Amino acid sequence: MNTPQTTADGLKILCQRYYANNPERQLELEKTRIDDEVARKIFKIKETYHLSTKALAELIHTDESIIEALENADYEGNSFLLLNLIATALKMKVEFELVP
Repeated sequence: MNTPQTTADGLKILCQRYYANNPERQLELEKTRIDDEVARKIFKIKETYHLSTKALAELIHTDESIIEALENADYEGNSFLLLNLIATALKMKVEFELVP
């Protein structure tokens, strides 16, 4: 007989309760993860190339507020596209892969 498994792991409980059977929430969570990763990349680029927010914005012909929103993982547009613009301006490339 199968008995439901219990756990004291708060993260597992939250995932089961709010995400397990909710594709819309799962999609929101994945977008948040991507935005966070882009924010980390932007920070690393600024640090590596010694760029201010203003200098980075000027490099891709955009407003400082856009870069700030990217850094705060709070950008409402396509953050991956902007990361690609930044990479191109710095003669870099963005790679991403699908893994199981």
